[in-house]
Amino acid sequence: MATNSSQSKQPFLIERHGDIAVITPSPDVEKMADTLMEQAAQMVLAPLRADPPTGLIFDLSQVDYVGSVFLSFLLRCHKRVKELLPCIKQRFSS
Repeated sequence: MATNSSQSKQPFLIERHGDIAVITPSPDVEKMADTLMEQAAQMVLAPLRADPPTGLIFDLSQVDYVGSVFLSFLLRCHKRVKELLPCIKQRFSS
């Protein structure tokens, strides 16, 4: 799990607020190559598999631009979360 001080070095900040997981992509994610998106999805989902939350929020407040690569990444995460963690509620925040 990244911390606020490592936010600029990590593509995602993953925080837990009780049973809710909040995933905040850094602005650097907008420039991430398509070939790294699968690795990013695994990085995001690994802590969720280890300790499944009851709710999931993607906080997009740090992202200025959502291109097709990043949108594809979000859809892949959504699909994997539905497959791996069907009991959690999925919410998207912008």
